[in-house]
Amino acid sequence: MGKYQFSSEELAGFCEQVCIVLKSGIGLEEGMYMLAEEIEEKRSKQIMKDVEQSLGKNESFAQALKQTKAFPPYLCNMVEIGETSGKLDEVMAGLQQYYTRDHIMKSSIRNVVSYPLFLFFMISVILAALVGWIMPMFQNVFDNLNVDAASSSSKIMKFGIGVGTTVSILAACLILFILAGTLWYQTEAGKQKVHGFVTVCPFTKKTADLLAKGKLIASLSVMLSSGMEAKESLEMAEQVVEHNGLKKKMQACVQRLETEAHFAETLRDENIFTGMQGRMLALADKAGVLDEAMDTVRTSCDEEIGEQLTSLCSKLETTLVVALSLVIGGVLIAVMFPLVSIITSIG
Repeated sequence: MGKYQFSSEELAGFCEQVCIVLKSGIGLEEGMYMLAEEIEEKRSKQIMKDVEQSLGKNESFAQALKQTKAFPPYLCNMVEIGETSGKLDEVMAGLQQYYTRDHIMKSSIRNVVSYPLFLFFMISVILAALVGWIMPMFQNVFDNLNVDAASSSSKIMKFGIGVGTTVSILAACLILFILAGTLWYQTEAGKQKVHGFVTVCPFTKKTADLLAKGKLIASLSVMLSSGMEAKESLEMAEQVVEHNGLKKKMQACVQRLETEAHFAETLRDENIFTGMQGRMLALADKAGVLDEAMDTVRTSCDEEIGEQLTSLCSKLETTLVVALSLVIGGVLIAVMFPLVSIITSIG
């Protein structure tokens, strides 16, 4: 059971259901029993039953969630803070928004990656059919013609087949590499390597920086609204941020916060928040409404991330379409040019 991990969508649904239980005045133990009865999937049902049993032994809700090993440490720690501060309902509401956002972002990234890859796969199949089936048919026709132009046309055809075959082999190798990379990404080591690569790659660096920043903002928004101290919020936020560069800045902020009082100014000085966002958070920090300002920044950042992902998707699509269209166009010319030459010679 410990190997099973809930997805962001499932975690958002769980947090929402716990909020409903808390607001209705039902005890958590009874609430977990009700959730277990409603769930049909066996592993999830058993996890809810395990949580219910732990609560029946007078264990805390956070401890009950930790023992299942199906919930991320970040959620368990936030639940513990909510229980200690008496704001569990507010914390769960914030977590529901956080994991809903996380699910939306992951879905957007999957769409950005999957559509261009599907387009690449389909065009590669067309190219392979053109090179492996259609062009050899024309090649046989040219070889059997007793026309002076047939010899030169056959050479052009062979050249086109050679280019198309080479590109098809490269495309097949790339598809296999992508499949292997997808499987490797499922491992912890693979995730770390991929995240490290996208943060330094010139084509993805800006998007990766923005996604990491958005995740940090969403996390801080939840923790600050629950009444956590600024230093503790940053330390816990390291659990969800996977961007090494941003983590180093956060660690520097934590060290400065041991002697400095203003949280937002420290974030601005370390270039985590710059420009208008940095100034707004600094003013909100002094006014005592930092949690509200952070929520505003989170909304703005989400919109910026959406625009960035759309732009990245458009660039990927354009690059793939142009590159493969040029190859297919060249192969088609290798077919049509000899055909036109032969028809002209016969005429």
